[in-house]
Amino acid sequence: MPFSDGRLCGAEATDVDHIEPGDDHSMANLQALCTWCHARKSASEGGKAAALTRVRMDRPKPTHPALED
Repeated sequence: MPFSDGRLCGAEATDVDHIEPGDDHSMANLQALCTWCHARKSASEGGKAAALTRVRMDRPKPTHPALED
């Protein structure tokens, strides 16, 4: 997995990762990553998935007491 600056990880690939998460287990959707890169990618994907399920609660903006009617 490339780093943000374009460099490739030089560590030994020990984990098999799904390029696109899901049930597609075809060889075209699999890649070999080192444990660190795999954990980093999985954490990122998990965070994005969790953000989609979060309920956003916007609080009303407080007004200054002198400006209230």
